[in-house]
Amino acid sequence: MDPGRARLARRVAAAQRRLAEIYRLEVPLWASDFLLEPDQARAQRKGLPRTGLLAVEEEGTLWLGLYFDPRDASDPAAILEETSHWVAVVWHAAQERPVSRLALEFQADVDRYAVARTARHRDPLRHFRQLRWLPGVPRGVRGRYRTAHTAAYRYCRRLESRYPRRGDLPGLLHELRHFYRSRPDRKLVTA
Repeated sequence: MDPGRARLARRVAAAQRRLAEIYRLEVPLWASDFLLEPDQARAQRKGLPRTGLLAVEEEGTLWLGLYFDPRDASDPAAILEETSHWVAVVWHAAQERPVSRLALEFQADVDRYAVARTARHRDPLRHFRQLRWLPGVPRGVRGRYRTAHTAAYRYCRRLESRYPRRGDLPGLLHELRHFYRSRPDRKLVTA
């Protein structure tokens, strides 16, 4: 394995470990074992974003892959977001629960907050305020991202007010763990 690919695999595995620790998830597979080259992913399906999760369901079998454009392969935010998607799809599949693209985007934003908050970053809500749209994002996709982002921001702001930074991290983790296990359609209503 080339050094860049090995580095990416380590970063993806670290992101998965962090999410599993925060939410106390047992996921029997490793996202780092499902890395694809971007051209391999695009050969499977046209119109994919430059970095993302490839999920194909055929006759009851779920095929997954994660791919990163070289511009995103060392971006911690991109790695966390795509690993979040992969973990959520695998976890929901193990529970025999459906999960929508909207729910995946929502969970990824909550995961970014949870990782920043548990790492004691100065402003775990910063990524919500610094959102910038890449040019060329189709209107429907942008709408899904905006809906997920707005709902996740609302939920995470409420968490910040109920669990102040210097306050109850165990209480915050308990709520985050319970919320992760909620049905995806209930999360958006609750947020």
